[in-house]
Amino acid sequence: MSGKRILVVDDDSLIRSFLHEDLTRRNYEVETAESVEQALKIMKTGPFDVILSDIRMEKVSGFDFLEILVRDHPGLLVILMTAYGSVQSAIKAIKMGAFDYLQKPFSGSQVEHVLNKAFEYQRLSDENRVLKKQLSRQDAGFEIKGRTETMKRILELVENVAASPTTILIQGESGTGKELIARAIHTQSDRSDKLFLAKNCAAIPDTLLESELFGHVKGAYTGAVSERKGIFEEASGGSLFLDEISEMPLGVQAKLLRVLQEGEIQRLGSNKTIPVDVRIIVSTNRDLKKEVQAERFRSDLYYRLNVVPVTLPPLRERAEDIPLLADHFVKRYAERLHRNVFGITENGYRTLLERQWEGNVRELENAVERAVLMADGNQLDEHSFAFMQEEPEATYPRPEGFSQPLTIREMEKQLILDTLQTQGGNRTRTAEILAISIRTLRNKLNEYRREDPELVEKIG
Repeated sequence: MSGKRILVVDDDSLIRSFLHEDLTRRNYEVETAESVEQALKIMKTGPFDVILSDIRMEKVSGFDFLEILVRDHPGLLVILMTAYGSVQSAIKAIKMGAFDYLQKPFSGSQVEHVLNKAFEYQRLSDENRVLKKQLSRQDAGFEIKGRTETMKRILELVENVAASPTTILIQGESGTGKELIARAIHTQSDRSDKLFLAKNCAAIPDTLLESELFGHVKGAYTGAVSERKGIFEEASGGSLFLDEISEMPLGVQAKLLRVLQEGEIQRLGSNKTIPVDVRIIVSTNRDLKKEVQAERFRSDLYYRLNVVPVTLPPLRERAEDIPLLADHFVKRYAERLHRNVFGITENGYRTLLERQWEGNVRELENAVERAVLMADGNQLDEHSFAFMQEEPEATYPRPEGFSQPLTIREMEKQLILDTLQTQGGNRTRTAEILAISIRTLRNKLNEYRREDPELVEKIG
């Protein structure tokens, strides 16, 4: 047990001297304090493995000291001592978070026995924590499949940056697994036992996003009938994943920049600052550089976020991973859907490899899930994926004023873009007129932007 550091807190000088001499002889490093105030000052000199504290002391009692230690030093082993021992005091001490209880008078061997139990408990707790972290890291990597060099480099980068507090920017098309990467970063970090919260900025109306992120005070706006914490406060100590960060309004972007720089937030309607300790991970399926050039995204926030960029390739650029991913999804959904499906035939793989997978890994997962659900045999073949063969879209006469027929999809696209243009680029108003959600509108515009960036750039 040599090298363990123990702090003895007791207003009885004889007890302090006895424990200091006895424990030092047993090769412990011992510090003593005659009051809680002195003990708290000594604790600033470095960490202790165990605190041995009397219960009855002037000014601040051992119970009050225990409450402070449980709050400010969770996991620290505390053993309380008293000459006025009782079952009730022992129960109270344990319930408050003490490891054990010693009744005076005690011998050196009794103290040693309690300390041995404490250090054995500490050893087992440390081992358990390490095992949990190893298992959680395995679980985090389990969902991220890939044998290509690109994916290997990404997974290596994730492992290297996970332990740091640095903000991470994850870029990639929809369905490439950005949230999985964010969760893997959190799981492999020192915050893995804390909360991981994910929010999609495009799914929250602009008028509510600030309140959702930073919270609000009562009366901050119509309908704010009570005080409410934002997700930054809820995730404090853990990680916060902000998906589709490019959809965040400029005003909210400025407040996010303040959080990154100052580590504090202000609830909507309040001038009070609240410190938060949050690991921020953001993602986007758009080119943030172009968004900065178009003045839809703050350049200072972009450079603050772009410290460690992670760019996920589309599935069509990592075709050799398709069989690996497909096998994984077959196993998952066969188990989840209780189907006796054990694999994919060569022709089945060929069918999957010939597809472009515009929806990336998410689209592949959905296809395999449907194939497993509808399977009439133990293996999936090319017929299992026949539903993926797209039928040509029916065309209809172009509405008055147009010179050629349109598909339904083209008519939808034209309607959305025309409405957006007539509304001066106001997406909220456009969504209301079309009776669709703002999220649906944003997803449609992202789709059109990938097809023809210049078309949407003219509208905004």
